[in-house]
Amino acid sequence: MPIRRLAALALVLLSPVPAFAQSQPCGAELPRGSWIGGSEAASDLATAPAPTDRPASIPANGYDVTLFTLSAPADVRLEAAGRDGIDPLIELYDATGALVLFDDDSGGRFDARGEIALETGRYCLATRSYDDRAGQADLRIGLAAHPALTPGSGGSNILACTSETAATALGAAAIDQLPDGSAVAFHSVAQVPYYRFTLQSRTPLVIRATNPRADPYIYLYDAQGQLIDENDDHNSLNSRLDFPEGLPAGSYCIGMRALSDASQPVQVSVAAMSSQVAQQTLFSSAEASPPADGSAYPVTQLGPLETRLSRDASVAGDAIWHAFTMDAAGRVTIDATGFGSSDPIVYLFGGGTLIAQNDDANGTLDSQVSAWIGAGSYTVALMQYHGQPGTIRLEIRRER
Repeated sequence: MPIRRLAALALVLLSPVPAFAQSQPCGAELPRGSWIGGSEAASDLATAPAPTDRPASIPANGYDVTLFTLSAPADVRLEAAGRDGIDPLIELYDATGALVLFDDDSGGRFDARGEIALETGRYCLATRSYDDRAGQADLRIGLAAHPALTPGSGGSNILACTSETAATALGAAAIDQLPDGSAVAFHSVAQVPYYRFTLQSRTPLVIRATNPRADPYIYLYDAQGQLIDENDDHNSLNSRLDFPEGLPAGSYCIGMRALSDASQPVQVSVAAMSSQVAQQTLFSSAEASPPADGSAYPVTQLGPLETRLSRDASVAGDAIWHAFTMDAAGRVTIDATGFGSSDPIVYLFGGGTLIAQNDDANGTLDSQVSAWIGAGSYTVALMQYHGQPGTIRLEIRRER
């Protein structure tokens, strides 16, 4: 499940006690939360002798929000067990609005579970369902030493990632200091669900987890247990994370889950990107536009836009690029229409700068952008939201 939907929350948690207790503590995008113990004073996990359970009523396309506080640093466990086929997801935010934990199925049987070392402060746990259906879930919020609600399946629990004894070292030295700038391991997720590695300097990286029979899902955390990124099914059922602009020096941890068979061996690799590979990765992810002439990356030339240009393209994990020219300023509308299960995303660049992008326009999974642009050369990227192969029809119209 891509993390991009989390960016739209724009959560802002207010730090003064009265504002936090009386206003919407998790931002305007989420509903008002309830203290797990009934009040802030009774919701201190650091002094709780046992975990606290509460039922969560998850609305359609919405969140159930639970608040708790810590009067001292503590190792915390958060769990959500769905009822009647509900597949719960949990998102934990600190008092600055930063996402510090996200989990889907680490509780086992599609339940959510996360373990994390937290500092003193107030926290907000947002629970929703994977498919945005309304339903019920049982929450348990407590210390890691308390009895668990779910059996657990490992993988995304940050607490294990922040422990040097729980995570297996990947590489005999810092990745950027190894002779070929890469390290590879080959174990099942059941054997080794966590790997740690270090960097001595900012380094562009690519992280892969490969074996479709295991269907690996990977998470990357920093040394403080902050979730940096995650991926599932970048290419077929294999996972991949790209950091073409580089990760800073420091320690990192990879957490994994196997969505199919945890006994299957998974090849995990961390490799430094060359500047050329880093540039190609930016182009393939539509984070930057290649030259319109196709000299640095494949670009299909559509020619001058007079009234209408149209082309069907087969699109999978990487962006497919097209170029067109305008002889005078005017308004351009670009439609990306998917066939079958395709879910297109469209990007419009001019002069190397992103002008517009869109996913899911007009109440559909199809995409559309419209912009007033001047004379010159332009590039358009097409991608699939889910990364799976499919056909997308690109249509570019010039409004007269």
